[in-house]
Amino acid sequence: MMFTSDLKVKAPFKDLFPIRGNILNEIVRDMKKNGFDHTRPIVLWQGHNCTVLDGHTRLRAAELTDTLEVPVEVKSFPTEDEALEYVIKCQRNRRNLSDQEILQCVSELDKRRDRTLNFEAKTSKATHVALGKSANETAEVLGIGRGKVEKARAVLDKAPDEIREAVKSGEMSINRAYNQTVNPPQGSPESLDRAAEEIGNVEKVFDIVKKRLSREQIKELIGLLQQAV
Repeated sequence: MMFTSDLKVKAPFKDLFPIRGNILNEIVRDMKKNGFDHTRPIVLWQGHNCTVLDGHTRLRAAELTDTLEVPVEVKSFPTEDEALEYVIKCQRNRRNLSDQEILQCVSELDKRRDRTLNFEAKTSKATHVALGKSANETAEVLGIGRGKVEKARAVLDKAPDEIREAVKSGEMSINRAYNQTVNPPQGSPESLDRAAEEIGNVEKVFDIVKKRLSREQIKELIGLLQQAV
């Protein structure tokens, strides 16, 4: 048992899964009636100043019901990455993750992958960790399909701010955000930007063709392209 006032909530763990109001209210009602459920202790990270890994909603309910002490379980993880994966798996094993939560988890997992890749590139070490999380590995951690991970990454990397924020706030699904990102409405600023980008790519190809091929070879290439069309 520990005092609730001694427990610490910190990023990134507190930000992965925002507390859902309806679930919090249900736990508060049950806690007022039956007390804290000792079969579900709050999980702490050993050696990290009582940092809460799992149980943020239960801890908040305890605070709202003036529960001074709660049962805790202490777990040891050598790295924050491993602690983070543990937290994600705890949540995904209890329920289906929302798109809002999936986007946040993919963001955090990829942030660590990119950091590791950059570090290993500088030290020229080709380790398993240096390769980072593939889409398959990230999908396995989250308990979702690879395609969902790739769409989430596309939204994080390429979507306009308003679309990305709509997913983060739960107002838009990942699929819808992805579709609007890769196929923006005709005439929209995103569509015009995409067109400009594609035109720029074509111009680069033309420059390469002009530098590397003779006039006769270019004529032959044009003929081949016309046949293909």
